[in-house]
Amino acid sequence: MLKKIFSSYNTFLFSLLVSRVGDALYTFAIPWISYELTQSALIMGTIYAISVLPIVLFGPIVGVLVDKWDRKNLMLLADVLRAVLISLIPLFHFMNILQIWHLYVISFALTILSLLFDVTIITAIPNIIKQSTGKKLTTANASFQLVNQLADIIGPILAGFLIAIIGGFNILWIDVISFCLTFLAILKLPNLGKNSGETNIRSIYKDMKEGLMWLLKDRLNLSFSLQAMVGNLGYSAVYAVLMFYLLLSLQLDENQISLNYALLGAGGLLGSFIVVPLERVLRRGILIPMLLLIGTIGFAYAIVSDFWLAPGISLGLVATCNVAWNTLVMTVRQESVPNLMLGRVLSFSRVFTRLAMPLGALLGVYVADHFHPGGVFIVAGIAKGIEVVIALLSPIRRL
Repeated sequence: MLKKIFSSYNTFLFSLLVSRVGDALYTFAIPWISYELTQSALIMGTIYAISVLPIVLFGPIVGVLVDKWDRKNLMLLADVLRAVLISLIPLFHFMNILQIWHLYVISFALTILSLLFDVTIITAIPNIIKQSTGKKLTTANASFQLVNQLADIIGPILAGFLIAIIGGFNILWIDVISFCLTFLAILKLPNLGKNSGETNIRSIYKDMKEGLMWLLKDRLNLSFSLQAMVGNLGYSAVYAVLMFYLLLSLQLDENQISLNYALLGAGGLLGSFIVVPLERVLRRGILIPMLLLIGTIGFAYAIVSDFWLAPGISLGLVATCNVAWNTLVMTVRQESVPNLMLGRVLSFSRVFTRLAMPLGALLGVYVADHFHPGGVFIVAGIAKGIEVVIALLSPIRRL
C-alpha cells in the first residue's frame, strides 16, 4: 500500500519537475530581461525586492485560505493564473508595449500565487503519502526538495542555451506550457484536505491571530523562523545582484553565467540526497548547526577566491546545506504543528523569514553600487554565522 502511495506521489513530483524547470527559466530570464531593458543593477535588485513583499503583506491570509479551502482547487487555481501572468511578458514585448512597471506588477502577483501553491503542497504532503510522522515523511520531503533542485540545475543551463537561440522573452512561453502538465497531475490527486468553516473577514482575522500566537508560543518553530530570517537577509543581498556581479564584475558570457547558476541547483540536489542518510546517523540538534557552519564556509570561499566559477561553487555549497536544513525543518513542522493549522503557521513563518529579503536585496544593491559587488558575500557570511549561534542557543539543539 505504501509503495502505491509513493508511486502516486512520484508521478505528481515528475509533473511538478517539468513546471519547476519552467519556473527556473523564468527566474533566470527576468533579471536578464530587466537588465536588457534598463542596464541598471538598481532595477534588478528592486524587482527582486518587490517580488518578496507580497509574502509579508498577504502571507497570513494565504495561510487561512490553505487551511479553510479545498487545497486541490487552490493548487489548480494558482497554476492557471500563474501561466496567464507569465504569458503577458512575451505578449506585451511582441506588441511593443512592455514597460518596466509591468515586470514589477507581474512579479508581485506571481509571488502571491507561488506562495499559495507552495504552502498548499507542503501542507498536503502528509495527506498524499498518508504518513504524518517518522522517516517516511523526511523521505517524501527530501523528494520534494530533489525536484526543486533538479529544476535549478536543468533550468539555468537550458536558459543560457535558449536565450542565445530564441531570446530571453520567448523562453517564457516554455514556462507557460510547463504549467499544463502540472495542472493535469493535480487533477488526478485525491482530496488534499481542508478545514471547513467560515471565511468572512471576522473569522479570517481570528484564524490569522490563532496561527500567529501558536507560532510565537512555540519556541522551537519560532527559532527556525528567526534563523531563516537572518539567513535570508544575507542570501538575498547576494542573489539580488548576482547577475550584475557576474555580468559586469567578472564579465562572464551567458554560458558561464548559466553554469554558475546551475551549480546552485547542483548543490541543492546534493543536499536533498544527503539529508536522509545524515539523519540516520546524527541527531537533528547536531546536524542542523553543522550544516549552517558549512554554509558559512561556503560564503567565505567566494570572498577569498577570484575564480570565475567561485560564486557558483560558493552558493552551491550553501545550497547543499540550505536544502538539507529546509528538509529537516519542513519535517519537524509537519510533525509538530496540527495539520488543520499548518497552513497558517507556515505562512506566518514565511512572513518572518521573507521579511528580511527586501532589506537584504536593497542592502546588496547598496554594497554593489557604493563599494564592490563581491562585498555582498561578506554580508551573507556574517548572517550565516549568526544562524549557527541561534541553533546552539535555542531548543533546536535538543532535537
